[in-house]
Amino acid sequence: MHNPNPSVLSHKQTYFIILALGFLIQLITLGFGRFAYTALLPSMKSDLGLTNTHMGFFQVGILIGYLLFAYLCSAFSKRWGLSIVINASCALVGLAMMALGFVSSFYLCLILAFLIGAGAAGAYIPLIPLIIGWSSIRRSGSAIGIIMSGTGVGIIVIGYVAPLILERFGTGGWRHAWFFLGAASLLVALVSFFLLKENLSFVESGTHRNSQESTLKLLYRDPSLRTILIVYLLVGFGYIIFATFVVAYAVEEIGLSVKEAGLLWSLFGLFSVLGCLFWGMVSDHLGRKTVTLIDLILLCASILFATIWKEKTVLYISSALFAFTFNGAITIVASMFGDHIPMAKMDKIFGISTLIHGLGQAVGVGIAGWLKDLTSTFVAPFLLSALIIGVCPLFLLFLKEHANRR
Repeated sequence: MHNPNPSVLSHKQTYFIILALGFLIQLITLGFGRFAYTALLPSMKSDLGLTNTHMGFFQVGILIGYLLFAYLCSAFSKRWGLSIVINASCALVGLAMMALGFVSSFYLCLILAFLIGAGAAGAYIPLIPLIIGWSSIRRSGSAIGIIMSGTGVGIIVIGYVAPLILERFGTGGWRHAWFFLGAASLLVALVSFFLLKENLSFVESGTHRNSQESTLKLLYRDPSLRTILIVYLLVGFGYIIFATFVVAYAVEEIGLSVKEAGLLWSLFGLFSVLGCLFWGMVSDHLGRKTVTLIDLILLCASILFATIWKEKTVLYISSALFAFTFNGAITIVASMFGDHIPMAKMDKIFGISTLIHGLGQAVGVGIAGWLKDLTSTFVAPFLLSALIIGVCPLFLLFLKEHANRR
């Protein structure tokens, strides 16, 4: 039967292609780029003869690159366009990961770690406004949830593939793993180069409106936007404490074996994927504010349960609930920015918010580590984490939603 309105079908087809590409881009740049080191660094440390300090600097290199380009990629996007910056960043991540399979110098590893972090930010920051540009205001939460679930799937893939490669190739298996992950990333970047594009009609409609208003003036004029930024900062500070130390807590204070701790990490990956999908879709129907309040209350409760009841079963349940809700909070907050920010300012303000969120994570981990050394237990850091997350709903009570802002 002849399609009376082929343009609508074409738009839908393009929209689903963009969603699939966004999912794959998140999988390679964040799932592989930012989290593969967790599984591969022990082998790298042993093979290259590095210290724990060296390994810590590898993570610092990724974080510095990520935070720096979270701020800079707005200027790049304005100059060259969202899709070009995303594709170039994907290629950068792929090339840097492949190069890690050949180098032996710690300083070269550190430079490549910086490039991986920079590429991850360069792909993620412009991707959110690009996805929002293809989504209606009612569906932006679902769309962002779908693409952000790629990070969790990437973590699951790493957890399954990395041990197989390391077992197959022995001491130098980490080199093959980085090469394999980098090649997969370059393949996604190649496909994205031909298929990823911006919704030009939406970009043009958003470019002229509010384009002369400075970012600072927009933040000053919109108290709701300032509230979202504060919540994003506090969520970053709070959740990273539990996410960073939960496996060590499980082994040291709950008594889980290494195998059981691995199962715990697998639960994290699985439920973080489900959380991205669930909370994004629900927020489209019930409203961002209401759903975020529920999500943050459950997130706070998950940390408290794991801290107060030191039992294996409770820890598994709490960890699953934590993974299900923390990625949900990040997904909904990203959707909130799309509701409140004019398209012309979206990439810049979202880049600034990601920088603030990352700084909150850095400070949170630092304070948590100090509290652990001071008290010789993870209880104090986890209670601080729950307290900070528990404060966030109080700020959201004063948030005024803009359901039809765009």
